[in-house]
Amino acid sequence: MAVKQKSSSLENLFHPTDAFLISDIFPTVWCPGCGIGTAVNSFFEACKEKDIDREDLYILSGAGCTGKISEFLSLSSESITDGHIIEKAVHINENDPDKKIVLFLNNADFLISGGEELKKARKKKLNVLIVYINNFIYALSRDKAVPMTPYMRKSTLGEFEIPYNIPYMAHSIGASFVARWTPIRAGWMKQSFVESFSVKGLSVIEIISPCLIYDANTGRILDPVERMAFYNDFSEIRFWVPIKDLDIRRQKKIIVGKFLDQDRIHDK
Repeated sequence: MAVKQKSSSLENLFHPTDAFLISDIFPTVWCPGCGIGTAVNSFFEACKEKDIDREDLYILSGAGCTGKISEFLSLSSESITDGHIIEKAVHINENDPDKKIVLFLNNADFLISGGEELKKARKKKLNVLIVYINNFIYALSRDKAVPMTPYMRKSTLGEFEIPYNIPYMAHSIGASFVARWTPIRAGWMKQSFVESFSVKGLSVIEIISPCLIYDANTGRILDPVERMAFYNDFSEIRFWVPIKDLDIRRQKKIIVGKFLDQDRIHDK
């Protein structure tokens, strides 16, 4: 097998995100086109635009594919897999209140381990940005169902799980900034990251990013290009939509945009 030789003309070149990533351990575990990579890159671009000091950031990620984010970062970061990622964020915030804490969470991290802890953390005025990557994967453990939305899939008891309106949930636990995007709207996603850096308190940005090759409802392997096109064609940008009206299971099209920013005046 031939060994590829590095071209001498490329030795001094580097990738624009090398300041944030440990490029030596690439490739990642993410499938081509995965929205996780798009979300992470948009975050990097926002950091560069706002000239965020690397030392001011602390990144936490949880379990699953999203949890792998911390492994690839050259920033202060760690993956929390014991279900207490919000508790860890509170601890960091209390010990270093000037840190900008960013949480990249999947469905289980946010809806199960995160919900109750965020209610408790609300009184502590947690200064954190939550990037919730909603991949629609509904997981079953050995003895209980893990409630993943927006699919209303039966649990092990044969009952439908209660769906969640993520922006509404974020607002109910005291978020000051709430937005939702798909990976195809990467430019808008980056802008929301930029704006969130100026917010004091809790910011929540939901990324509608279904797995491109796996359908959690049927267990089938899908065509990634067709799936990406579907979520592009069936989404529309609308700003300042009332939070209570953002349950995507009840919409003809997935509404994306910015819905809450307490630092700015807008028309309702």
